[in-house]
Amino acid sequence: MKNLLKILALFLGIVVIAVAAMAVLNLCPPQGPWPMPPWCPDSSISWPFSKSPQLAEVPAADPQTSTEMSENEILARVAIGLVQDLTTVNTYFNDAASSLGEVKASLPGGGLILASSSSGKCAAPSRQGPGQIPAGFTDPLPASGFIPAPAGACAVGASPSASFLTRGGDKVTPELLAEKEIQVIDFEELTGGSVEGRQLESTLTSLITPGDPGLATAEGWNQKVWSQMSAVQTPAESLLDYHLWTVSREIEAAIVESMAGRMQSLGLLPQVLNAFQASQTSGWYASPAPEEADRLAAMEIEAVFSGRAEGTIFEKREFSLPELGEMPQFGPMSGEGSLIYHDPELGDYPFDLEIDWTKWDELGRVTEGEIVFTDPEHGAVIEMSVFEDGSRVAHVFRNGQEVGTVRVAPSGETTYQDLTQ
Repeated sequence: MKNLLKILALFLGIVVIAVAAMAVLNLCPPQGPWPMPPWCPDSSISWPFSKSPQLAEVPAADPQTSTEMSENEILARVAIGLVQDLTTVNTYFNDAASSLGEVKASLPGGGLILASSSSGKCAAPSRQGPGQIPAGFTDPLPASGFIPAPAGACAVGASPSASFLTRGGDKVTPELLAEKEIQVIDFEELTGGSVEGRQLESTLTSLITPGDPGLATAEGWNQKVWSQMSAVQTPAESLLDYHLWTVSREIEAAIVESMAGRMQSLGLLPQVLNAFQASQTSGWYASPAPEEADRLAAMEIEAVFSGRAEGTIFEKREFSLPELGEMPQFGPMSGEGSLIYHDPELGDYPFDLEIDWTKWDELGRVTEGEIVFTDPEHGAVIEMSVFEDGSRVAHVFRNGQEVGTVRVAPSGETTYQDLTQ
């Protein structure tokens, strides 16, 4: 009996350690009859310390049960389901944009460090290189500038993509990168393919020889260090390249400041320190010098729906990256689009959408807003309100008269009030 208890205790200990390791490494078990842990996408379990509201799943209108619902209730449920799908798309690109703000410059102790970012309700996106920046952000930009989410990234009936705009109103495309002749040290070269990002630190260190008399002059530093670093620059290709170029002077300043402190701690001669400070300590990481108007300032999301709901929704949201290594500051999100809802019994309902998201949580994810669906052909209008606690209300109008209301509680419980009786 004691041996059995020991075996059981050992087994439970292994399970606990395995689960803890999965949480730390952000690993998820395969889909199965078991619930997904809270750090996995599409998990129904929330962290006890998370304040982010979770939208409960709302049963969509099913062809087999549509005859048991009124036409107005079916349309309201369809609208609620579409907005929920759109919210998962918004969350994916919101988190992806946030990952850009997590790039930090630090020497010694890591060169460029890339922190992890949450993937929200969408499935964990395809990653490339260190950290948690989506592969689409590190891959060469498509000609349109719209970066697609990886296949299956958002388990909804939409194929989403996003483009990014500058403060000057330009869309970031390969054409813009070529026009500005942007050169930047490649991210892989910068980090060496590890999260610690020691490649840049080791490269700089290898160029500095203790006791080298050439480093006693500013020209010596320029020739032996900074010009060597500039030679590693390559033409920018990706959104990450572009973002790093826009903050390149901040990256250079942070690294130079850390290097100066390091040399002072080593007790180098004042002549060497003065030569270092007088040397060309900017422009070695990226060129030409960026301007404030070049910084990223907004993103546009395009969600193409297919299936029973077919059409395209466009959204735009402004944001700013105030300081290197800080989370973006997001603003409201607005949008519009056109969708056709195909129903085997009711026929086609062509809706025009107007979207206005007005509140968001501490992570920038939209939590409250108003969405209006208008179908002039059938005289139908659905006015929906989404609230911070995850509840929703959809008012259905026919020819200007409210005929029904669907209410969704934070728990996901749905009720319909028929106002025609």
